[in-house]
Amino acid sequence: MSEDGIVRDGFKAGDVVVITGGGGGFGRAFAKRFGANGGKIALWDLDQASGEESAKQVRAAGGDATFFKVDLASAADIQRAAKETLDKYGAPFCLINNASVFPRGTVLELTPEQWELTFRVNVTAPFLIAKALGPAMIEKKRGCLINISSGRALEGAAKGSNYAATKAAISSLTKSLALEWAPHGIRVNALIPGQSLTAMPMVATPREKLIADAAVHVPLGRIGYPEDMAGLAWFLASADAAWMTGQGVAMNGGAVMAP
Repeated sequence: MSEDGIVRDGFKAGDVVVITGGGGGFGRAFAKRFGANGGKIALWDLDQASGEESAKQVRAAGGDATFFKVDLASAADIQRAAKETLDKYGAPFCLINNASVFPRGTVLELTPEQWELTFRVNVTAPFLIAKALGPAMIEKKRGCLINISSGRALEGAAKGSNYAATKAAISSLTKSLALEWAPHGIRVNALIPGQSLTAMPMVATPREKLIADAAVHVPLGRIGYPEDMAGLAWFLASADAAWMTGQGVAMNGGAVMAP
């Protein structure tokens, strides 16, 4: 609280955090960071083994976490998972739309089905999740939503027009939701990660090459790690970011310098 008497709200121990793609590199790092600080973590993922492992690691560190198996390409599955999450934990304080897919190919190589799947998981799912969980958050008059965009949204991507287009859409959705939910005390921002040591980039490039290339081409001389992004997500959910909404915040070692 400052001299104007307005409380600067942010994540508190006991708050619920919903993380899609909770079994992956970023998702697991988010879960561990918030779980270690008293969050009740709802992990959504299609891969049961990795999702359960994330929940196990949070609980092993003394946190509270539950895995929910969800196919984000299915509107019905999203509705079911939202109901189960609300029944288990109640309204979330923080929703992190982290999950995405990236079928690779040039515009001439990509099939319409691959294009549509990319949009269904990367854009339509965050829209549906916001609709499913938003009313409970609005009722509480507090909360934050963190969407995961990408530097590809700013630069484009050869053999990745589908992914780049979805991430540009996420950046725009972030601004629109920020405007709509600001009167309800809910902040909406986008985290824009740089290339990091997660499963997605290693589909196309070996780990050792990613590290070596980053040492040469990234101004700060290294590749990103999931823990870097977890630190930024933690800030965006904190009271320190209480006057911040509708923003895209890049963390990429200087590889892409966003306006």
